[in-house]
Amino acid sequence: MNAFSNAFEKKWFWIFTVLFVVVMLPLPFFYVERYIPSLWGLPLFIVGWTVHTLVTMLMIFVFYAQAMKRPEYHEFDEK
Repeated sequence: MNAFSNAFEKKWFWIFTVLFVVVMLPLPFFYVERYIPSLWGLPLFIVGWTVHTLVTMLMIFVFYAQAMKRPEYHEFDEK
Protein backbone atom coordinates (compact mmCIF):
# COMPACT_ATOMS: atom_id res chain seq x y z
CA MET A 1 0.00 0.00 0.00
CA ASN A 2 1.38 3.39 -0.90
CA ALA A 3 0.17 6.97 -0.50
CA PHE A 4 -1.75 6.95 -3.78
CA SER A 5 -3.26 3.46 -3.77
CA ASN A 6 -6.80 4.65 -2.97
CA ALA A 7 -8.78 7.83 -2.27
CA PHE A 8 -8.50 7.49 1.52
CA GLU A 9 -4.71 7.28 1.48
CA LYS A 10 -4.42 10.06 -1.08
CA LYS A 11 -6.66 12.42 0.91
CA TRP A 12 -4.72 11.94 4.13
CA PHE A 13 -1.37 12.16 2.37
CA TRP A 14 -2.29 15.61 1.07
CA ILE A 15 -3.75 16.78 4.42
CA PHE A 16 -0.58 15.92 6.33
CA THR A 17 1.65 17.21 3.52
CA VAL A 18 -0.12 20.58 3.65
CA LEU A 19 0.29 20.71 7.43
CA PHE A 20 4.01 19.98 7.00
CA VAL A 21 4.51 22.54 4.23
CA VAL A 22 2.67 25.26 6.16
CA VAL A 23 4.93 24.81 9.17
CA MET A 24 8.05 24.90 6.97
CA LEU A 25 7.18 28.30 5.48
CA PRO A 26 8.85 31.24 7.24
CA LEU A 27 5.55 32.80 8.26
CA PRO A 28 5.54 35.32 11.12
CA PHE A 29 3.35 33.09 13.29
CA PHE A 30 5.89 30.22 13.11
CA TYR A 31 9.27 31.93 12.78
CA VAL A 32 10.19 35.47 13.74
CA GLU A 33 13.34 37.12 15.07
CA ARG A 34 11.59 39.97 16.85
CA TYR A 35 8.84 40.18 19.41
CA ILE A 36 5.37 40.43 17.92
CA PRO A 37 2.73 40.46 20.68
CA SER A 38 -0.52 38.57 20.31
CA LEU A 39 -3.05 37.25 22.80
CA TRP A 40 -2.30 38.42 26.37
CA GLY A 41 1.16 39.61 25.29
CA LEU A 42 2.37 36.16 24.24
CA PRO A 43 4.78 36.12 21.32
CA LEU A 44 2.94 35.44 18.06
CA PHE A 45 5.01 32.37 17.20
CA ILE A 46 3.94 30.63 20.43
CA VAL A 47 0.29 31.09 19.53
CA GLY A 48 0.98 29.95 15.95
CA TRP A 49 2.79 26.80 17.04
CA THR A 50 0.09 26.02 19.60
CA VAL A 51 -2.72 26.37 17.06
CA HIS A 52 -0.81 24.31 14.48
CA THR A 53 -0.13 21.61 17.07
CA LEU A 54 -3.80 21.43 18.05
CA VAL A 55 -4.90 21.22 14.40
CA THR A 56 -2.33 18.48 13.73
CA MET A 57 -3.44 16.49 16.77
CA LEU A 58 -7.08 16.86 15.75
CA MET A 59 -6.25 15.59 12.25
CA ILE A 60 -4.41 12.61 13.75
CA PHE A 61 -7.47 11.68 15.81
CA VAL A 62 -9.78 12.10 12.80
CA PHE A 63 -7.42 9.96 10.71
CA TYR A 64 -7.38 7.29 13.42
CA ALA A 65 -11.18 7.24 13.68
CA GLN A 66 -11.60 6.97 9.92
CA ALA A 67 -8.83 4.40 9.53
CA MET A 68 -10.27 2.12 12.20
CA LYS A 69 -13.53 1.93 10.23
CA ARG A 70 -11.69 0.47 7.23
CA PRO A 71 -11.40 -3.33 6.93
CA GLU A 72 -7.74 -3.35 5.82
CA TYR A 73 -6.71 -1.87 9.17
CA HIS A 74 -8.26 -4.90 10.92
CA GLU A 75 -6.38 -7.49 8.89
CA PHE A 76 -4.74 -9.14 11.90
CA ASP A 77 -7.57 -8.84 14.40
CA GLU A 78 -8.84 -12.04 15.95
CA LYS A 79 -12.30 -13.13 14.91
